[in-house]
Amino acid sequence: MPSKRRLAREKQLQRIVALGLLIFHGGVAARPASIEGSYVATTLNGRALPADLVIPVTAGDFRLFRLEQGVLRLSPGGRFTLYFRYYHQLVRRGTRPVATSVVSASEAGTYTLKERQLILVPSRKKNARSRPTILATISGREIRASYVLDNGSTHERVALVLQRDERFW
Repeated sequence: MPSKRRLAREKQLQRIVALGLLIFHGGVAARPASIEGSYVATTLNGRALPADLVIPVTAGDFRLFRLEQGVLRLSPGGRFTLYFRYYHQLVRRGTRPVATSVVSASEAGTYTLKERQLILVPSRKKNARSRPTILATISGREIRASYVLDNGSTHERVALVLQRDERFW
């Protein structure tokens, strides 16, 4: 049975990965008159959702993260909410991934826009470390993200593309 510390560390990694999916780059087209609205994740590291991310840990173990859905809502007044559904598990060396439950989670905070650069500042959660500010680029109806996930021993680049979608929220 995993220790409380290990479970807390895994939960923290889940949040880092999910939040990391918001760091953005790229884009050339002009942004829409109003950026407020919902943006739905379409690709993770160039693969259509649902998409897997394999993060090496140590001694052959790896973390398997599968993003099923991601929705970023930019609200009036400079507030954002990120909702995501994903699977996550630690896969031990020599074993195969097993079926796990889908986890739903969300992050919220404030945002500002300077030219095409979207700056997301997550709210600090009680008894949790401060989250890093997220820099994003918005281009027309698209937001592109790039984030280096630092797992202590490994660095994994995560890229996400989100498209504006009026059907959400």
